[in-house]
Amino acid sequence: MARFHHLTFWCFLLIIDGAVAISYNQPKFCPNASWNATALTFATNTIVGSTPNGIFVNSNNTVYIANRESSRVHVWLEGSTTSIRNLSSGLNLPYSVFATDNGDIFVDNGQTNNRVDRWQTNSTDSIPALYTCGTCYDLFIDTNNNLYCSMYDNHQVSSNSLTNRLNLWSIVAGTAACGSTTTTVCYPRGIFVDINLNLYLADSGNHRIQLYAYGQLTGTAVAGASAAGTITLNSPTDVALDADGYLFILDSENFRVVGSGPYGFRCVLGCSGSGSSSSQLDSPSSFSFDTYGNIFITDRDNNRVQKFLISTNVCNGTSTTTTTATVTASSSIIPTSASSVPSSYSNGNLIV
Repeated sequence: MARFHHLTFWCFLLIIDGAVAISYNQPKFCPNASWNATALTFATNTIVGSTPNGIFVNSNNTVYIANRESSRVHVWLEGSTTSIRNLSSGLNLPYSVFATDNGDIFVDNGQTNNRVDRWQTNSTDSIPALYTCGTCYDLFIDTNNNLYCSMYDNHQVSSNSLTNRLNLWSIVAGTAACGSTTTTVCYPRGIFVDINLNLYLADSGNHRIQLYAYGQLTGTAVAGASAAGTITLNSPTDVALDADGYLFILDSENFRVVGSGPYGFRCVLGCSGSGSSSSQLDSPSSFSFDTYGNIFITDRDNNRVQKFLISTNVCNGTSTTTTTATVTASSSIIPTSASSVPSSYSNGNLIV
């Protein structure tokens, strides 16, 4: 079924335009890439409030975190230990945040205000970017300047172009009813759109990651339930691709981050179960890579943001670096059988 079955919603109104390029990070990881199991606490609840959710790290390693408790967004420059901006004008219980390459910041403001707000570079006041029917549990802007809103309570994902001014919206995933078929989703969360405009969705209520090829409303499970031979997920809340198109998933109610590679899936962080130690997570909500491959996670029920440093990323004796040119637009990677996995890769945490 074609994705672009356009529907006009009375509750959506496009207000802005502009063009964007890639502002997020897709590091290149070697098969033996590993992270320090002990995290640094980037921000405590005194800064980000209780149960933090949205986080975004841009290509300059600027960190943006949505603080629902105080209804603001905090911004840190790379290397800074204190936030340099606190955005709050008109916000109420923001859930998600996304920043474009030109410095504009888009923030969910749908809980009671039914809109997404936009802050321009160095601005202290926001303007409405678009109006919505509720909260956007995740926001994403693709390379064609389309904005995506994950509508958790409506069981669908919608998108609209930020370039034109038409009040014309597209449902790009789901049917507004909770379901587990190839055309339905249930409580969708994290969104990632690759440079070929293929949509990856954390279909939280169905415990799977769905892939929607560009222009299609029929999804394919690439991890979790309905994706035989991959991995068991429990309420995944976020998803991203690395430079080679391999999946990284925040497996929220298994309290971990899992990643795929040439040998299949494995647990990479939080592999010892739920807890509050520096090596554990408790119902994490979202994550983001910086340019080095470090992983920032909103550790929701521990009321903190954790930063896990990459410790090993060497391919054939050469450390990897990532530039925009190295990012490829691969579709999902289906893992090989466990018998093909070298023990040095699994490190006791291989999952198939």
